[in-house]
Amino acid sequence: MTIAVHRTEKFHSLLDRLPHMQALKNENDKVNIENFVGYVKVPVRLAGPLRIKSSEHTDDEFFAPLATVEPTLVASCSRGSKALHRCGGVHFRTLDEGMSRAPVFVFVDTADAVAFAELLPSLYKQFARDAENTSRYARLQKLTPHIIGSNVHVHFSYFCGDAAGQNMVTIATQQVCDRFIVSATARELRVQDIIIEGQMASDKKPSWGNVKEPRGVQVIVWAMLNDAVCQEILGCTTERLHRAILMLKEGGIRNG
Repeated sequence: MTIAVHRTEKFHSLLDRLPHMQALKNENDKVNIENFVGYVKVPVRLAGPLRIKSSEHTDDEFFAPLATVEPTLVASCSRGSKALHRCGGVHFRTLDEGMSRAPVFVFVDTADAVAFAELLPSLYKQFARDAENTSRYARLQKLTPHIIGSNVHVHFSYFCGDAAGQNMVTIATQQVCDRFIVSATARELRVQDIIIEGQMASDKKPSWGNVKEPRGVQVIVWAMLNDAVCQEILGCTTERLHRAILMLKEGGIRNG
């Protein structure tokens, strides 16, 4: 108890020396985060303008707010935006959308794992019903099994409306797993365990899997940059810029 009190006093003493963090502490009911103690101020600057166009009725100038203490970052983004803006802006199309969670179904042997993977299409409706009961927005789009030994990693892909959806799909998938593991089918297939994530959803880490299948919104963006604007604003020809991009790719590939 003495140690706990000492640590609490030390913690409050530290916070007392950081009054700027507690300037809005009375608004803590608006913050959904653990161990909340206050706020910090970060400068916000605007980069732009940049004209953005799409077939989805978007055709306007946009400014991007950047919260950073690195002033050259804002200048660099603004310079690139200015060059593209002068050349007519950028175009984009939304290609695909999905948020994933990939639980691991653990079996006694590989034969049971294969049987489960083969049965998975017939389980889709039940899985979708269980998952979608947890949210007004989550919609299970597809299930993709990956058999590794006696385990099956099942890639659940959801549509999450306007939400990013990481927590949404975790809750939905957990519901599916909890209900399935107590089912007669799970007993028949001798399911030993289910782990909510087996790293095939690649949450918060780079992955080639997320290039093949979107985890979020997959968008393609393109623009035309003419030589005169490139020289005036970026200080180089388009030919030299293109050569530099190719060299950067080569360096990145060599570096892994």
